[in-house]
Amino acid sequence: MASTSSRPPYYVLASHNTLRPGTSAQASSILGHVDIQYHHADDSPLSLLPGHPDEHVFVLYHGPDNPAAPTIKSTSSQFTLSGVKVSQAPGASMDEDKSPNMYVLQVTSIGADPSQYAS
Repeated sequence: MASTSSRPPYYVLASHNTLRPGTSAQASSILGHVDIQYHHADDSPLSLLPGHPDEHVFVLYHGPDNPAAPTIKSTSSQFTLSGVKVSQAPGASMDEDKSPNMYVLQVTSIGADPSQYAS
C-alpha cells in the first residue's frame, strides 16, 4: 500500500499500451522510464511545451493540498493518459529525502509502434 507523502514524485514509470486499429484489444504493457522535470507553480508554463516534434510531455500534478490523488495530463495528441497508479516503491524507505511511492502513468497510443516509446 502506498503511503501519503507530500514530497514530489521521484520513482516514475510509464506503462505504455498500444491500441490496434480496428480492434479494442490492447497489446501487452511496456514499462519505461521517463525523464522527470520538476515544474513549480511560479515557473513559466512555456517550459512544459515539447522541445522537438518527437518529444511527448506528460504532466503529473502532485499537489500538496491532496498528495494522495495525483492527476496527469498530456501535451501530445498521439497519447491518451488514463490514470496513475501509486504504490510503495520496492526498496524505498520512509526516512529518505525522496517520496517512497512509485508512480506508474497509464499511457495509451493508437496505432503506434510501442518500440518508439521505450527508452
